[in-house]
Formats: sequence, C-alpha cells, structure tokens
Amino acid sequence: MKSKRAFSNISRIYCFADNLPLCKKLLDGGAKIIQFRDKQADDNFFYQSAKEMLSLVRQYDDAILIINDRVDIALEVNADGIHIGQEDENFYNVLDRVPNEMIVGVSVDTAAQAIEAEKTGASYIGAGSVFPTPSKSDAKIIGINALRDIVKSVNIPIVAIGGISLKNIREVMETGVQYFAMISEINTAQNISARLKELAEILQTSPTTLL
Repeated sequence: MKSKRAFSNISRIYCFADNLPLCKKLLDGGAKIIQFRDKQADDNFFYQSAKEMLSLVRQYDDAILIINDRVDIALEVNADGIHIGQEDENFYNVLDRVPNEMIVGVSVDTAAQAIEAEKTGASYIGAGSVFPTPSKSDAKIIGINALRDIVKSVNIPIVAIGGISLKNIREVMETGVQYFAMISEINTAQNISARLKELAEILQTSPTTLL
C-alpha cells in the first residue's frame, strides 16, 4: 500500500471510474489517481469490482485506488485510500478504523468543515461543487471564492471538484488548489488519453507546489 505522501507526488488530475473498462482507459491515458465510485452497486458487486479494479491499478506504476464511501470494502481489499462525504460515515470513526498509511479524503463545502477534517487527521480535502455539474445535479455550488477560502484555511492537499472543464480550469488554478477532479470533462471525451494529456499540459503552467 502506498503511503499518504504518495498522494502528493503524482498526477494533479483526480479521476473517477465506475467500471473496469473505463478505469483501464484512464490508466492507459496516464491517470494516477482513480476513485472507484458506484452508488448503485450492492456490496457484493462493489466488493468484486473493487478487487478487480485494484488488481488493474497495481499494474501501473505510481497509480493508486481510492474507494468512495464503502469503508469496510476499502479495508478488506487493502485499497490505497477511502473518500467520505459529509453525509457518509462520520469521518472521526473512519479515521479511527483505518491504518495510518491509508489515504483518507473528506468532502467539504466550507472552510470550517475543511479545518475540522484536517484537525481530525484527513489526508486531503475534496472541495466543491465549484460549478454546476451534470454528474451531480443536486450538488451544492460553492463557487470560486469559497474554494479560495478553503485552500487558504488548511495545509493538506485540496482536490477541487464539480463542473471543472477546459473552459474554466485556469480560473480554478488561480485559487492555488493542488488537484483537479473532472468527471464529465474526462470520462465523456471521445479520446480520454488526448483529453488527459491536454489537461496535464495546462496544469504544468501552474506554479502551485504540491504538498
């Protein structure tokens, strides 16, 4: 299993996959951070899928797999990390349950929530939704100013998420955020590898130092 520091030494693009073929396309395109998220799957299907996805991820140098929400399954398959939302299992409990080397991400939409997550021991913060997003129609929109406040409030890495695209990514970069989650922009692209390369080239222009 990778250490928490490994999260900070790899790609700045944070990807999502809900199936193995998509995961492979992302990895072949250079993705290094994959979150497995499937809200509809039952535990048995999710467990088998997580095992297969982790086996695939292990074939790519420096790639890591983070499991969304299903803490027990993340622990059982020995994933690199777990990500939880404010409405999921209490992150105090999660941090008590997982080994020290496991990455723990916490979703927030305010600076106060980010500060609390950092104090509790979160490895990174998922901040958003920055803009309206087709992947989550009921998401709370925080906007650029709130994202900037979250970035300034903590010393752990921030993953900006929600409606980020080629059209607005430079605006998000200006907040000082370190990582960028772009589900629709990447996963619906005709050529995922080309889209990942294009985004990586844009991010290389940012002077932000990874934590």
